[in-house]
Amino acid sequence: MKKEIKTDYYDTFMCTADKCPFTCCQEWNIAVDDDTYKKWKHLNLSKQNNDYLDQYIKQKDGSRVIALNEQKQCPFLNEQKLCNLVLNFGDEVLSETCASFPRQIHEFADRKEYSLVSCCPEVVDLMNQQDKICFTNNMLDMDEDPLFQIRAMMISIMQDQRFSISKSVMMIYYILLDIYQKKSVVKKEIDEYKDEAVLKELSDAIDNMQFNRFDTFEENNELFLDMAENYRKQEIYTSYLEPVAVLAESLSHDYDEHNITIQLQKFEKQFSSYENLFRNYIVLDIFTNSLIPESDLKSMVAMFQWIAMEYTIMRHTIFLNWLLDQQEELSYKTVRNYIVVISRMMGYDQEDIFEYLEKSFEKLIWEWGYLALLIGMEG
Repeated sequence: MKKEIKTDYYDTFMCTADKCPFTCCQEWNIAVDDDTYKKWKHLNLSKQNNDYLDQYIKQKDGSRVIALNEQKQCPFLNEQKLCNLVLNFGDEVLSETCASFPRQIHEFADRKEYSLVSCCPEVVDLMNQQDKICFTNNMLDMDEDPLFQIRAMMISIMQDQRFSISKSVMMIYYILLDIYQKKSVVKKEIDEYKDEAVLKELSDAIDNMQFNRFDTFEENNELFLDMAENYRKQEIYTSYLEPVAVLAESLSHDYDEHNITIQLQKFEKQFSSYENLFRNYIVLDIFTNSLIPESDLKSMVAMFQWIAMEYTIMRHTIFLNWLLDQQEELSYKTVRNYIVVISRMMGYDQEDIFEYLEKSFEKLIWEWGYLALLIGMEG
C-alpha cells in the first residue's frame, strides 16, 4: 500500500461556493477532460432547446476548455454564484478540473502526495492561519531518495526563521546549483548542507554582499510587465492588473530613483507583517511543484526558479498597488487577492514553464547572481 502524505490542514478545506470572494469560475481556462467531454455530448441543460453541454466547449492551445461568456465567466455559473451543472446533475457531472480544484495530487511509485494550491482564496486563508506548514507521516524525515531529501532540505531552510525569506531563497538556490553542477546526487553532499556550520558560512557570505534595492525593483518591474502582457491583451484580471501595469509602465520610463528607494523601504516594513504567510506559501509551492512524478534534478532547479519568480512578481504587484492606494497599512485582502491572481497567471504546466524560461532567458538554468538580483535583500 502506498504511503499518503498531506499538508496537515488538507482535509479541513471546504469550498465556500457562493460566498467565495474570488470565484474560480471566472477569467480562467477550465479544462474539459476526455471522459467529461463524452459525458457532456449526451447531456443537455434545456430539453426544449436541445442545449447539449458539449456546445459550451472550445479548443484552445490544443486542449478542450469551457468557453467563457462575454463577462469571462463560466456559462454554468448562475447569478447566485452557484454551478448550474451541480444543481441540475450533481457533482459527478463536473470535469476533473472542477471536481478536484484546488486539490492537487501527485502519485509516485511508493506514495501519493496531496496538497492545496494557492490559486484559491480559501487556501490562502488556511495558509495564513498556520504557524508553520506541517505534513503527515513526518515527511521531512522519512525519505531515502536523494531528490526527496533535497526537497526536504529546501523546506527546512525555508522554514528556518533565522534567515529572511530572500536569504532563504538565495541559500536554497546556491545549494541546488552546487549539487546540479556536480552532475550527480550523492547523499553525503546533501547532508553537508544540513550542517549548521555550512549554513552559517553561506548565510554570512550573503550578508557580506552588496544588494541594490532599485536594481531589483527594475528587474521585477520588467518581469511583471512581461508576464502580464498576454492577460492584459485578453482583458483578464483587468481590475487587478491594469491599474498596476499602467503604473509599472510609467515607472519604467519616468522615475525618481531616490523616491522609489524610500517608498520601497517603507513598503518592506508593511510587507514584513506577512512574512509568515509568504514563508508558508513558498513551502507549499516547494512541496507541490518542485518535485513531481518523473522529475529530475534539472527540473527541480528550474521549478525553484519559477517559484522564486512567482514570489517576486507577487511582491512587486502588491508594492505597486500599495503605491496606488497611498495608504500606510497594507491590507490582508490586497495581499490575498494578488497571491490568488499571480498564482493563477503563473500556474502553467511544467513543459510550458520550461519553454517560457528558455525563450525569456536564453537558457533554462540561471546563474546564481541573476536569482540574487531578482529576489533582492530585505532591510
